[in-house]
Amino acid sequence: MLTPIRLCLLLAVTSGSGLCGADVAMRVTDKNYLDAQGFSVFLYDSKYHPVFVDQKNTAMEMILHGQRIATNGDVRLMPTPEQWDLVATLNGRQAEKANNTLTANLAFPTFDLSYTLEVAAEPGGVKVTINLDKPLPEKLAGRAGFNLEFLPSLYMGKAYLVDGTTAGIFPRTPGDPMVKVLPLADEPKKAYYLEDWDKVKGYTQPLPFATGKTITLGVDDAQTRVNVTSDTADLMLFDGRSRAQNGWFVLRSLIPAGKTKGAIVWHIRPDVIPNWTRPPMIAHSQVGYAPDFSKVAVIELDPNYNGPKTAKVLRLMADGSYKQAFEGPITPATPWLRYVYSKFDFTPVKDPGLYVIEYADQRTATFPIAKDAYANTWKPSLSHHIPVQMDHVSVREGYRVWHGASHLDDAILAPVVGEQFDGWNQATATDGKYKGGDRIPGMNVGGWYDAGDFDLEEHAQLSVIQSLALGYREFDLKHDQLSVNEAAREVDLHRPDGVPDAVQQVKHGAVYILAQFRAFGHSIRGTHEPDLRQYTHLGDGATKTDGRIYDPNLGLNEVKGDYSGKPDDRWIFSTSNPFLQWNAVAALAAAADTLKGWDDAMAKECLETAIKAWNDEKANPSPSPKGGWNFGGDELEPASGAGVLAASQGTVTGAPTGSATTPAPAAPAVSSIRSEFAVGMDWVAALELTIATKGAEPYKSRLQELFPQVITPKQMEFRGWMAVRALPYLGAGAKEQMREAVKTYMVALDQKMGATPFGVPPSLRTWGGSGAVVDMAIRMYFLHKAFPDLVSPEYTLRAVNYILGTHPVNSTSYVAGVGTVAKTKTYSFNRGDNAYIPGAVVPGYIIIKPDFPESLDDFGFLWFEHEAVVAGSASWVVAGAAAEAITKKAQP
Repeated sequence: MLTPIRLCLLLAVTSGSGLCGADVAMRVTDKNYLDAQGFSVFLYDSKYHPVFVDQKNTAMEMILHGQRIATNGDVRLMPTPEQWDLVATLNGRQAEKANNTLTANLAFPTFDLSYTLEVAAEPGGVKVTINLDKPLPEKLAGRAGFNLEFLPSLYMGKAYLVDGTTAGIFPRTPGDPMVKVLPLADEPKKAYYLEDWDKVKGYTQPLPFATGKTITLGVDDAQTRVNVTSDTADLMLFDGRSRAQNGWFVLRSLIPAGKTKGAIVWHIRPDVIPNWTRPPMIAHSQVGYAPDFSKVAVIELDPNYNGPKTAKVLRLMADGSYKQAFEGPITPATPWLRYVYSKFDFTPVKDPGLYVIEYADQRTATFPIAKDAYANTWKPSLSHHIPVQMDHVSVREGYRVWHGASHLDDAILAPVVGEQFDGWNQATATDGKYKGGDRIPGMNVGGWYDAGDFDLEEHAQLSVIQSLALGYREFDLKHDQLSVNEAAREVDLHRPDGVPDAVQQVKHGAVYILAQFRAFGHSIRGTHEPDLRQYTHLGDGATKTDGRIYDPNLGLNEVKGDYSGKPDDRWIFSTSNPFLQWNAVAALAAAADTLKGWDDAMAKECLETAIKAWNDEKANPSPSPKGGWNFGGDELEPASGAGVLAASQGTVTGAPTGSATTPAPAAPAVSSIRSEFAVGMDWVAALELTIATKGAEPYKSRLQELFPQVITPKQMEFRGWMAVRALPYLGAGAKEQMREAVKTYMVALDQKMGATPFGVPPSLRTWGGSGAVVDMAIRMYFLHKAFPDLVSPEYTLRAVNYILGTHPVNSTSYVAGVGTVAKTKTYSFNRGDNAYIPGAVVPGYIIIKPDFPESLDDFGFLWFEHEAVVAGSASWVVAGAAAEAITKKAQP
């Protein structure tokens, strides 16, 4: 008997196209994309990023059965372009409802190539057309083609058919022959670091693994099956992973010479399941709930889904059966972006045990109700992810070595003035007694890899120190599961050594900051890779460089003791700014307060250095960045990491941020943020110095002076909440003054948070917004602590539960390895192994514009969804510990 799937496969083989799906009738929506039930096509709703360029989220994109299967549909000059390769300039886009057509006007100005990309509805799918203004320049013949990239995690291991006769399987591992494709003789000159990178790689491109006029992708998978036919040049399938692990499968046709209108014509026919609706998604905390606090799941629904009006909680019994513990109504569905949302409140369930939620035909994974539900949420971040990110030491876990002692050859002053890749910038050729290219002594100590790459971002280092110092002092974090030997450069996980892990991490960060002040007398931008070969390195950080100090007098492969002729030493970008300088003061003061009694000598040096830096900055303020603060074009680009630094200092850097930055909350208009950011930049420095010196001057007076400015409604999220920690040093009326400010703030907060189904800051920017939610958890904990009658503890728990699974798209915990269902593929330095580092906190979902929320679980190579920054983990330690502290009180 022929099953529907087998019949569909047979029809596909014999006809070359999928015939099982419903007739697809696409229409241009009010949001200006083509849509039918089960299938959507976007066209340039987003642009290529000004710093990162290709983020795999722009040009023509296709969503089939609730999954974004394809992206980057446009003319490219290579079969498998990398992140920084040339992209077209978008000059305009139109959506025409009358003929259900999307059009983008594009050009490669340097090649005198202009064209339109048109996506038009036709029976069964869409027609894609490239119309050139004039014939293709001769030098681009065989180079320019239309590319459409398909998500490898959806297709690898699945079948494809070529021309209805030739079958194959999408490879799990790239293995296609590589050929050399030299740059054109008059090709526009790239940045020097891109030219060097191309040379190192040998200008290679893979050959196609399939070629034909018709190709059906995902033949054996009803969810991803799509047929593409070319009326013009052959279709070719390439494996972009041959050039980089983050590559996608690329479907491509070359633009023929001599043609203008209809130079490329494709027909794309998805095999849409008739009347398809997305299954309900039940978002809940993957670590469970405390008995005496609220328990609310959020159910994400397809607008076309017609489901029951109640949901159930079932208890897992000792014999493996499930017993109903509760049934209750779900709230009426409210729309937000693409889906609609209902809430299911099961707060009455309080008995400790293991439970699941059941709605319609969906059942969640098991979760506990327990008094200690949050007790272990933050410990993997403190004792796993953060130590694994430690630079200049080896890190071992049982039989496993995470990495050797890395970057022992750090570092030289950046020899290049101006902007480097990833937004790094050196403002001047000299700094004090050093000139570009000079070795900076003592910089091969301390610090943490920032994220999925290995650079030491200054704002991340300062944020980690401040967050962990805050967590240690506020929650008495004596958790000890690490052995840290700084002198031997050795770290062992799961080996307590009698010193709290938080204290050891604060010390590890402080030694790096102190080294900067010894060398330069000020904070720096950070330590960065000299070339893209190092920047794209995956795996053991100790293998990035040879660990020997570069000596230009030695041959390239010559070694003499601790010196070598290999110029692979990392670069110090010493440019500072007021933001970094004041936060360095705050970090050192916080470190001094934390290290007292554990390392008094270092505590003393930290405090003395912070005081001197305060005095120097007051006497000779650091210049603000030329061109002003970076706001990422139309967005505020924040510091790497949330929590203390981000919330207290406005989350702004003085240069374009790198790939390891965690963007800020969706916040007020940028013009408003600019003005608010300038207020009281030294507030956090004054606060930490006041605490470290037990109320000494002039820091206490500066706190009192700034207090009225930082508790305004706009400042409360940036810095004002930290005034709770300043209250013991302020006047008698300060708490009442702040109480009134908090009242006003809470009214505005409730209104703003009520605009989304999850009651937390939405993720509306180019990077997932989990950092903003962690910020909220910390902020609301301190406001609750000071004003429990105004601020419920539920704000913090709501934010924490969001991170742990109560969020859009899926219910996967954003803390890797924490919770029943948690992230297990993250954009960390081990992403090439499709792996994760426990305790890493990912950015989470983003909106693929205009309205598609996405958070992939099976593909860890999208940095905006998966890159785990070390500062985010440090902030999570504070937020998770706050949730534990709240629920220990066991009072609703």
